[in-house]
Amino acid sequence: MQVGINRKKTFRGHIAAGFACQPSFSPDGAWLASGDGEGGLWFWDWKSTKMIRKIPRAHDNGPAIGVAWHPLQPSWFASCGWDGLIKLWD
Repeated sequence: MQVGINRKKTFRGHIAAGFACQPSFSPDGAWLASGDGEGGLWFWDWKSTKMIRKIPRAHDNGPAIGVAWHPLQPSWFASCGWDGLIKLWD
């Protein structure tokens, strides 16, 4: 198996600022989500790579380091940050 960068897919906007912010795909593969170094959450359309939504202050006092989609409820996702919280969003 050969692995390489898909140069046709670039998702811009979020500010990682050196933090390891874990991205996540929606269960149907239509959306991509990621946290950023300022505590925000970003959502992109997979096909067009356009940002569709930003939640600017999802987590306070540091980065939002993880996002995970609920496998059965596509509108639900959880996020975690350095503020010590795990938040469920709908």
